[in-house]
Amino acid sequence: MSLLLDTGIVYAYYDRSDDWHARARALLRAEPHGLILPAPVIPEIDHLLGSRLGDSSRLAFYSGITGGHFLVADLPRQAYGRVADINKQFADLSLGFVDAAIVVLADTLHVSRIATTDRRHFAPLAAHYTFELLP
Repeated sequence: MSLLLDTGIVYAYYDRSDDWHARARALLRAEPHGLILPAPVIPEIDHLLGSRLGDSSRLAFYSGITGGHFLVADLPRQAYGRVADINKQFADLSLGFVDAAIVVLADTLHVSRIATTDRRHFAPLAAHYTFELLP
């Protein structure tokens, strides 16, 4: 079963000084079933890499996308309403678009494994939707 990626885990993979780097690197390199990169996380990763690490890290990330390291998955048009519904249902978490979109994509793609550094948002979601959070 493939692995759905959140912003933080991908950022950590590229940032050697990040506390999650070793775990992110080990996880992503060992994944045999494919790394699914939700399209909504791309601008977040791009911004973080550019502002914290510079353009060379952005280019490395782009190479990962264009080189097939990641399978980019976008939300189907009909799924946008579910993003709003999940934000309403979990209003106390202040999820925002990207985290709710990851939940919708996990459901749409029938993927139960999510790689994230964001336990504050995803631990309650994992309990509700029976996701496995990695690492």
